[in-house]
Amino acid sequence: MSIRSVERQLRRTSQQIKRLRAELLLLEEQYAHFSDEAETARIHALVSETPISERTHQRAARHADAVSQQRNELIVSIGQLEGTQDLLLDQMNP
Repeated sequence: MSIRSVERQLRRTSQQIKRLRAELLLLEEQYAHFSDEAETARIHALVSETPISERTHQRAARHADAVSQQRNELIVSIGQLEGTQDLLLDQMNP
């Protein structure tokens, strides 16, 4: 592969990593919010012991779990892109 082609791929990969890291920051903020909300709902459900409060807690916990799953998938994607970036950098250094 030509150096020019490797440089192009490297730039593209770097841009993807930047974009995903920015997205990760947003997801981490959302996770903190939903996690706090789920914890508050859990405590409320324990204190009130009503079916409605338990459903509210379960719904909040599902939201926190969904955001956590997205966050984990994003972390894996970033790791894969960083691996690709390392390989491309290795190709530039003979």
